[in-house]
Order: sequence, then C-alpha cells, then structure tokens
Amino acid sequence: MPLEVHYKNHKGWDANTQKFADPKVKSEADQIGHLLMTIGVSEISKKTINEVIIRKLILDRLYKEDSKTTEEYREIFGRHMGLFIDGRWASNETRWKFTARHAKGLMQDITYKVSN
Repeated sequence: MPLEVHYKNHKGWDANTQKFADPKVKSEADQIGHLLMTIGVSEISKKTINEVIIRKLILDRLYKEDSKTTEEYREIFGRHMGLFIDGRWASNETRWKFTARHAKGLMQDITYKVSN
C-alpha cells in the first residue's frame, strides 16, 4: 500500500469543495506527509507537534541541513495541524528507534565511503 496523505482533518481543507483554497498549501502538505513518514510520526496534532519539531531538528543536525528555528518549524507545522498519513510506510516509532534508524543509515553511508 503506498503512502497516503489525508487532508480531511487538515485545518486548511475545505470539505465542501474537497480541496485547499491555495494549491501551495496542498504541495506543502504533501511534502510534510513524506516528512512524517521519514520521522516515524503519523499525524500532526497538538499532542505530536513538539515531537515532529524535535525529530526534524535531529534530522537537520544529522544530515547538516540548513535548519530553521523552533519557532519557524512550529509555524510551518502548525499550518498543517490535522494532517495525517496512512499506508505501509506510515508508523509511530519511538524517538529512540527513529534516531537509531537514521544513525544506522549514516553509519552505513560512511562505511561505504571509507571501504570503496
């Protein structure tokens, strides 16, 4: 089953028209849906938004990406409150399992570069 990004609880979703008022919001929601898969969290809610931000900051540090501030991420993810994902790749991992999975991938990348 492919990854499915569900909008029905998204605060910007119009249930009557079955679409977003701004196509840019849908595009950003789809990107965040894929991020949720990567970080092992299946939804953005008041309960999970801090964990989403923490895990995104962990990824930024691990992969040396340009990081935004906590407040910037809170604003971005807050716009997508209610977004959730479903499918084979949607999961709810513990923070430890998420971090270990990414550290293992980083370790394998480094090992490959040194060995070849």
